[in-house]
Order: sequence, then C-alpha cells, then structure tokens
Amino acid sequence: MRTTDIAIIGAGPYGLSISAHLSGKDLSHEIFGQPMSSWRDAMPTNMILRSEPHASNLWDPERRYTFESFCAEKGRPYVVSGQPLPLGLFLDYAEWFQTHAVPNVQDLQLTKLSQRDGKFQLEFSDAEMVQANNVVVATGHRFFRNMPPVLADLPPDLCSHSSEHRDLTRFIGKDVAVLGAGQSSLETAALLHEQGTNVRIIARSDHVSWNPDNLGEGRSLLQRIISPEAGLGFGWRSVAASEFPHIFSMLPRPLRFYLVKRTWGPSGAWWLRDRVSGRIPVLTSHEIVRTSQSNGKVQLFMNSGAGTAVMEVDHLIAATGFKPDLRRLPFLDPTLIARIKAFDGVPELDRFSESSLSGLFFVGMLAAPTFGPVMRFMFGAKHAAPALAQRFAEASPSSMTRPVHVAAVDR
Repeated sequence: MRTTDIAIIGAGPYGLSISAHLSGKDLSHEIFGQPMSSWRDAMPTNMILRSEPHASNLWDPERRYTFESFCAEKGRPYVVSGQPLPLGLFLDYAEWFQTHAVPNVQDLQLTKLSQRDGKFQLEFSDAEMVQANNVVVATGHRFFRNMPPVLADLPPDLCSHSSEHRDLTRFIGKDVAVLGAGQSSLETAALLHEQGTNVRIIARSDHVSWNPDNLGEGRSLLQRIISPEAGLGFGWRSVAASEFPHIFSMLPRPLRFYLVKRTWGPSGAWWLRDRVSGRIPVLTSHEIVRTSQSNGKVQLFMNSGAGTAVMEVDHLIAATGFKPDLRRLPFLDPTLIARIKAFDGVPELDRFSESSLSGLFFVGMLAAPTFGPVMRFMFGAKHAAPALAQRFAEASPSSMTRPVHVAAVDR
C-alpha cells in the first residue's frame, strides 16, 4: 500500500483547481477522478452553460490557464459576458486546462474511504489501496440527486432525473413532462422541443423567473455601478455572495442554511427565454400529488389553482435539483460518517473546509451551507482552491520539497 500526504477525490472543476494550486506550492498529493466526467457523461451534448464566460474558469494559482487564455491560444473570439458558452467548448477548455495544469491522470474508481490508526484508507475497484494523511472530497453533485418522494415508485423507464441524460434523442416523437422551474428544467424542455418531442413543463411556483438580459459590453457605466456583474449574476448582493464566502461563514448557522436554501433559487438564463416562452406549455401552480402506471405510460395527478388535473405522458423528467448529504456518498464508511459532526447530513466545516474529523475536507455542494451559494457553482473553486493550498502549505512546510503525484478515478 502506497502512502500520500493529500488525496483529492474528484476531478471536476473543484478537484482540478485544488490540484493546480497544490502543485503551485509543490505540495505532494494525488487526485482521484476521471476529469470532468459528470459534465461529459451526464449533461446534454447541446447544453449551454448558465454561467457567463468570465465565470466559467478553472483556477490555477498564476492564472495562466483561464478560458480567455484558451480562446487566445486557439484563435477563438472571447467576450467577458453576454455570449452564451456551449458545453462542448467549455469541455474543450477543461481538457486544455487539465493537460497543462493537472497532467498524468489515471482512471481508477474509489469504492471505500475509511480510517485506521489515524490514516485514511482509500480502496479502489481494481483492489489497489492508498493510505493518505489528508483527504479532500470534491465529488461534485451526482450523488446528491433529489427525487421527490411522490415519484419514488416510478421505474426508470417512466421517470428519471434531469442529470441522467446526455443524449435526449430517445425521446424524439414522445410525450414528455419536465418537472421544475429552474435552468435545468427549462433548458431540458427547450432541447426536447427543438428535437421534436411533445413536451410540457410542470412547476409548483406560480411563475417562471428569468434572469435579466445581459447586454455585455453594451451596459452603460451607470448600469455597471448600480448593478455590477459578479460570478453569480448582477447586483451588489451577487458581488457579496461571489467574492466573500468567508464572511458568509461567520453568520449564524440557521441564517446560513436559510439563505442557501432561499437565495439564487430556480430561474432561467436570459438567453433561454425566447426558446421557452410562447413555445412550450408551462403549467405553473401545479403540484404532483400522486402517480400511476398504465400501458407503458405514467399518469400524473396534480393539484392546481383551478382544482385537480390529470396528465398522461410517456416519460417524466424530474429537474428537481440536488440535496447534499454525507450519507449519500456511497464510498464513505458508515463508521467514518458517524464521527463527522453534521447538521441534517451537512458537515460542519472550518474556514479551510476541514470537517470535525481532522484531515477530512469537503468542498462544493457540501460546503455551501457554510460558505454560501457560490459553492453550488464552479465559480466557488476560485475560493476553495487557494484556501486549501494555504492550509496544507502552513501545516506541512516540509512537503514543499516533495514531488507531486497525480492519478484519477471515476468521479
């Protein structure tokens, strides 16, 4: 069994950014994760990122490998904002970043994380084992899919989560309902409609919220002063959430949990509105209360402002978001989970994202209730990566002279 000082679990935006920052300080570590696998394998191929180009970076300490630098090297035009970013182009950029900043990736799959004699034990599907002094969990969102209980009894051929679909062509010519009023629901419905699927959107809310039009460089100086653009959108509140997560962490826990749950809620990107409004039926103020199956179709029984309604479709896609919870991470040993101080499945973290179990760190969605909604987005890696690099550099100054090892497993 080999030993490493720091093991990063996950090779998405957070894992890659953290690895790049550790490498910048010559800190010995290994990163475990198939690069960007959730983005490559679980998002529609024709998807467009909700984030603007300036907020769609991965993060290295010297800022050599920004999306702007990628565009310059590849001879592509770059604008700060106001230009929707296709998923395919972003993945090309992420591969370029990984090649330059986090090379030599190997594909392994983590099956169990436990602890023995003060050391973390990582077990992989190929029977290889690694021992680590510190572990950073950066596994993204895929383990946290939220499926409403009312849909729990429906089989996968009739009901699925929006994050399960890279290829939507299986629904061509079908009747499909999409549940939810956020970006994932609205964009999934738009892609379905544009390929010839008969689709409807079902939403509990009484309206669909749309982000304001982004005029990019066309915004006046006064507009930029009154409502500056930040990583999470427009306005000074967005600036605060995007740039000061450690101030957010100082708020009382009940307030932090409330703000994360109630702010930056379901909404659609400005460039998506014309693809949905007036083109796709949107049933607002509708709540599914019961389902049944008949002849290969699913019946949806709903309460609405006008009474009850029934809809029959070939398939229901639940774009119902994600609920971070330690207990949903299948590789975490139950005895390890029991030793982590948590509230409703969310670990309590210090300012460096370290849990109550010394040496175990969590970033991304599991850190959002501590550092704010920015950690639900890849923009949060901007803060997590340098903070962890600082923490490890201060704790292990001797590791500055040790070599860096980079490996990977399925995220």
